Amino acid sequence: MKIKNRKKFILSVSILALIMIFTILLTKHSFSHVEIKTKILYISSGDTLWDIAVLEQNTNEYYKNKKVGQIVEDIKYKNNLNSSYIYEGQKIEIPVYE
Repeated sequence: MKIKNRKKFILSVSILALIMIFTILLTKHSFSHVEIKTKILYISSGDTLWDIAVLEQNTNEYYKNKKVGQIVEDIKYKNNLNSSYIYEGQKIEIPVYE
C-alpha cells in the first residue's frame, strides 16, 4: 500500500492516537458520585465474620448482590485480618455507601 498524501496520513494517525489516549484515560476513572465510607463495628461475644457478613448482605447496600464468602473475604482484607478469627471487643471497619 502506497501513501499518496503523507500529511493527511500523519494527521489521521495522530488524531486516532489522541482519541485512543483520551478513551483510555476516561475509562480509568469512575463516573459514580457515590462515596464509600466505613462504619465501626465492635465485636460481641459469639460474633463470627460469617454472621456479620450475612447481616451486612441483608442490610448494607455496599454488599448488595455479593456472596457471603466474598463479603467475609472483603471484611478480612479491609481490616488486615489474616484469618477469620475475631475476638470480643475487637474493632472492625465495614464499608458503606454515603
